[in-house]
Amino acid sequence: MLVLDCFFGRCPKPSCDGCALRFVRSLRLALKSRAMDKCDNLAVDTSGTWEKPETAPRTGDVAARVAEPAKKRKRLLAPREEIAWFPTIKPELCNGCGDCKVLCKPGVFELGPPDPTGVCRPKLVVGHPYKCLVLCTRCVPICTSGAIVMPPREEFEKFVEYVDE
Repeated sequence: MLVLDCFFGRCPKPSCDGCALRFVRSLRLALKSRAMDKCDNLAVDTSGTWEKPETAPRTGDVAARVAEPAKKRKRLLAPREEIAWFPTIKPELCNGCGDCKVLCKPGVFELGPPDPTGVCRPKLVVGHPYKCLVLCTRCVPICTSGAIVMPPREEFEKFVEYVDE
């Protein structure tokens, strides 16, 4: 039962330091990040992917080459300090697992004050809100307790322009 508690983020220990099951949490984070990478491109057309192509294209045939779609990059239309896009954490739901801190590359999350009793892990807080990438929501599905809330995406679409790389 202890392995499952650790895997699903319900471990009662305040920290994974020195824990024999530390690899279980690492495995959970790796699996979640792989699942997140697969879900990044939601506009994939999966119709007919099981069908075998009729003829294999030759390497020298120019018409058979399929042009890859150009990658789009976000460009902000206003200074970042004027765009209030950042997560909020509900402290009553946060279990202090730290998955969001590990996943977030810009470093938006920090550990909050320690529990005075020393029983629970410290909760996470939004330490650097304006480091959050506008329209990024990767931290929301990785939160096992559902404590992270983002503002409505529709209100912030006007601040972003997509340009070809």
